Amino acid sequence: MTVQVTGSSGFVGRAIMARLAGHGAIGLDPVAAATTHVIDDLSDRSRLRAFIAREKITHIIHAGGVSGPMVMADDPSGVLATNVTGSMNLLYEAMAGGVTTFVYCSSVAAIGNFHESEPIGEDYPMRPTSTYGRSKAAMDYVPRGLWKRVPLDLCSLRLTAVYGPGRQTEFNVDIIVRAALTGTDARLDPLTAWPYIYVDDAADAAIAACFSGGRKQLAYYVAHPERVTPDDIAAACAAVGKPVRLDIDTSKPAAARGAVDLEAAARDFGFRAKVGHREGIRRMIEAAG
Repeated sequence: MTVQVTGSSGFVGRAIMARLAGHGAIGLDPVAAATTHVIDDLSDRSRLRAFIAREKITHIIHAGGVSGPMVMADDPSGVLATNVTGSMNLLYEAMAGGVTTFVYCSSVAAIGNFHESEPIGEDYPMRPTSTYGRSKAAMDYVPRGLWKRVPLDLCSLRLTAVYGPGRQTEFNVDIIVRAALTGTDARLDPLTAWPYIYVDDAADAAIAACFSGGRKQLAYYVAHPERVTPDDIAAACAAVGKPVRLDIDTSKPAAARGAVDLEAAARDFGFRAKVGHREGIRRMIEAAG
């Protein structure tokens, strides 16, 4: 068994590689790093074909690509080339190369805004609101057309907002924590209460899904059961001695995310998130020194 992890220098990929250390994992990423063994951007199918054959890849966890709506926001074609074309190159070479399992790290951004109080399931309509979300939705449709029609065991994990120490791009939690650490105001667009996932939990979910023989559906949501507001995040900062004031632009509509189905992941591959937002924020502030 040899696991290929794409995005091995990235936020989630690094955490996956740390957990698979000593278990035959090979990191692939366009950026050189301690967790990257092969430098590649997924643009050349012949290179991927040769790599999969040479390393006898059996499992792929695809955590690579543009990692959020704030990245390459002024280059939509680049986002689509990376997140859709690159992902399809990898997927089709995985099928051609006899890989047994392919886990795609998707995003709840593929769904877009949703307000439902009852948890949404895998068949909830995708209405993404950003180029990043559209790229994730576009790729989510590809395995949907292949699932149970090809020998490759496919899984899509719709990660909710991933946070924790070491993220290179700033998202909601990062903005608030940075402001708390620097004693400045945290300037945010309005948000409803969102589900979040700590990076270590996200990595655990990807690995559990990859090695599970009990998955009964294609797509799963990965989140902690809490739904958290910016005020909750600010309160968690204050609880560890780093109070922060929020400056929210109320002229804009709130980005809404409701509840997601967590029971399918628990049922099919035994995953439940362990780190709540208070502990996650404490770890972020502690890691910052």
